[in-house]
Amino acid sequence: MPRNYLVHLPDGTEYGPVDQATLVSWQAQGRLPEETLVWPEGAPEWLPVTAVLSPTTGAAPRPTPAGGVPRATPAGGVPRATPAGGVPRATVPVARPTSTGPIPRARRERTPFPVPPWRFLAVAGALAGVLALLIFLGWLARPWVARRVRIVAIQRQALPDRRLEDATLGLAVDLPPGWVALRTQNPYLDAPQARLRLAQPRLAAFATVAVAVRPRLMHAADAHLDELLQARIASRPSSRETGRAEVTLGRGRGRMVRTAWDDGLVPMQGATVAWADGYELFSLDAWAPAAEGPAFAREVEALCRGVLTRGLVDQRIEDAVDRISLEVPELSHEALRLLVAERLSDNRPLDDVPQAALRMVSRGLDALAPQEAQEMRAIYQQVWAPVPEAQRDRLAALMSDVKAGRELPTPDVQQLRDALKTGVLALPPAERDRLQELSARAVRKALQVP
Repeated sequence: MPRNYLVHLPDGTEYGPVDQATLVSWQAQGRLPEETLVWPEGAPEWLPVTAVLSPTTGAAPRPTPAGGVPRATPAGGVPRATPAGGVPRATVPVARPTSTGPIPRARRERTPFPVPPWRFLAVAGALAGVLALLIFLGWLARPWVARRVRIVAIQRQALPDRRLEDATLGLAVDLPPGWVALRTQNPYLDAPQARLRLAQPRLAAFATVAVAVRPRLMHAADAHLDELLQARIASRPSSRETGRAEVTLGRGRGRMVRTAWDDGLVPMQGATVAWADGYELFSLDAWAPAAEGPAFAREVEALCRGVLTRGLVDQRIEDAVDRISLEVPELSHEALRLLVAERLSDNRPLDDVPQAALRMVSRGLDALAPQEAQEMRAIYQQVWAPVPEAQRDRLAALMSDVKAGRELPTPDVQQLRDALKTGVLALPPAERDRLQELSARAVRKALQVP
């Protein structure tokens, strides 16, 4: 059976157990000084390494006392007696199964213990698992990364302003948190007619604000919404309406229509809000991916609450109506606003409003329901009753000329207006109110107002 050895170097370092072949190799490499001591396993004493590796060394050493490990032999080669108990004094450290000091290179040159194949499989499996986890995490983070890239890209096109104003329109918008104003030239919105271009980068939502002159629709926001939806059919052929509702603005209220459509393979949702300042009709058109859900509606409502219209056009109309209303008592306030707005929107003078009122009422009378037309004629009979019969026939002829669209001399128009004004103001209040109501309908019919 091969014998093992403990090695004690002169500096006090110990190694072992090692076999004799290792000792021979270390000595051949010059790693064992001559003062090195060796304790053969089972020997009674420490021996010089030269004695152990000498060719004459071959006899089995004497057995070690029970339980004892010999101490290193002092100078002269004679070991001291081992005290009772068999444990040598610690003049030389006790040999241990492995050394805590540096390991000679010869020990590293021993044949390594073969690694079981399952360990390679375990390592490969662990690496594959880590790689799969990283891929999965990357897949989960992809929407977040795409959103961050989109937000940064949109913000590069944003203006620093948080309050947008158009003095000519009397329009101001205080942007809520999350919304930004975009430059006129930007890669996201191709809207040359828009007055404002907005974006909500977090939702990939965009919006434009536009204005149109529509005097006949200034009291018909829903009709203006229908007009806007019809104009977008070409660009959004799959668009469908999903609901309408009132919406609160920063000043006043508007009407909102919600829509949905498909932009290629991406479902989209939209909201269009309409409101008026006199004959100027504003519209806010906003859209975002349908995946954003109710958050889009909340953002649009927040944006609407920041919209402020000063009402400059509306005030111009009201001032004009106040000046003219006494001259045309047969018309309601709403009907007179329509006639005034028609002229102001085209920068026309208001001098012909009294004559236009006669023409619109006489033309619209034929478009009323038969019962309403008969009721209106009966009221006008009361209006003309105080006028002498001869003058009444002449005034009736003038009314026919007005209805036909022929221009009358100013004195004739004034005579006709004075007689009508006197008769209307003489009516009982209930009859006068009813006449104004029917006249307003006749004017709307004549103007083909929804």
